[in-house]
Amino acid sequence: MKKIVLFLIVIISTNIIYAQESIKKDELYIQTYARFAVEEMELYKIPASITLAQGILETGNGQSDLAQFANNHFGIKCKDEWIGERMYHDDDLKGECFRKYSSVRESYRDHSLFLANRSYYKKLFYLDEKDYRAWAFGLKQAGYATNSKYAYILINLIERYHLDQFDQISLNEVDAKLAEMFPNFIKNSTFVKSEPQSINSLSKNNKENTNLDSEIYIAYKGEPKQESSYKRNKSLIVKANNFEFPSTRVKIHPNGNLKFIVIKEGDNLEDISKAYNISLKNLKLYNDLAFQEELKINQKIFLEPKKNAGTIKKYTVKEGDKMYDVAQNNGVSLIELYKRNLMHPGQEPKKGDIILLKGKRS
Repeated sequence: MKKIVLFLIVIISTNIIYAQESIKKDELYIQTYARFAVEEMELYKIPASITLAQGILETGNGQSDLAQFANNHFGIKCKDEWIGERMYHDDDLKGECFRKYSSVRESYRDHSLFLANRSYYKKLFYLDEKDYRAWAFGLKQAGYATNSKYAYILINLIERYHLDQFDQISLNEVDAKLAEMFPNFIKNSTFVKSEPQSINSLSKNNKENTNLDSEIYIAYKGEPKQESSYKRNKSLIVKANNFEFPSTRVKIHPNGNLKFIVIKEGDNLEDISKAYNISLKNLKLYNDLAFQEELKINQKIFLEPKKNAGTIKKYTVKEGDKMYDVAQNNGVSLIELYKRNLMHPGQEPKKGDIILLKGKRS
């Protein structure tokens, strides 16, 4: 009898210790990545509580193989458009392809883009960004996860750790909130609000990761899929050829927080269309490119429809300015710009002309 009682005490004690350790890891995860979640909320209107809860769940509080070896915190799979690094891992099926990132920050940004750029998640962005319950059920309904209890698990995590508090604050308030929630919190003074690092600039540490129990080969864009030599408990990482992670290029325009990229050498509309999951037709419409496809270095290309009006009232034309340049630089529809200024499509202004960006010309 004493042996049975002692055995039960050991089992209960072990479970309590395990639960306490799990809580500590969850709390450490929150302290480490809350800033990323709030930053993404400010840019993409996804509740920070949802992002953090998904991160905790998908990574097993940062301990999963995908998190540790691929910096993938949201279980995002490769999909057809992905040409970056890959890691093969058992999930619903054996040896499924998952995206590999050079930093956790890239994973957080790609999570935002993954939701924002796919039609089946579109309804989520009509929800109140502070309604984490609606978002949790919306994610499940849209097919983000196969677990029938996915929404309830997210809600439980949010309410257990009061993650909804992060939905109510701005990025510059995160450290104060963490210090309030966690007495042992140590401020990370190295955090800087910026775009995530490019996959192009792989660090020395990335190269040294080849000592993992893994098999590595090189795959280039356009190359036929190779037969995977995947083996259980092994990770197959595929490196891309001179590939820059799409989300690192996304910038936010002050006119309505429009998302755009800046053209660099080698860019073309077809590749941009595939990289950001936008049809070529829509990409041309967004950028008034219905009759031309030639791109110029440093040209802005918007990833969503431009506004009908600008943030400032007028613009004074400089030497060499075209109406198209004025429209792109100010995030305004070219057709609307012509209408506003009582000009015919194709008509160009002269140096010193005043172009109205909002309001009407009398």
